[in-house]
Amino acid sequence: MIENIQKHFLHYLVYLIIFGGGLLLIFFTRGNNSLQVLSLLGIAGLYFMWAMVHHHVNHRLHPQIVVEYGLIILLGMILALFLFSI
Repeated sequence: MIENIQKHFLHYLVYLIIFGGGLLLIFFTRGNNSLQVLSLLGIAGLYFMWAMVHHHVNHRLHPQIVVEYGLIILLGMILALFLFSI
């Protein structure tokens, strides 16, 4: 596990920046539901794009992976919208 983190450190750092920045953006836009939804969509889009880059560079990018990430993002969006009561 640690070797995997060291090998893909840049990729994990980008994920951390995407989610950390996204959470800050959601926090600072509280009270404005439209901006929070746009923030969630932006986070989801960046996560999807970076995941495709990561799999293209380091692994084989298959249609199943694209579908899997799409479903995970959809589930995450539904959960986030429910938790934030947007």
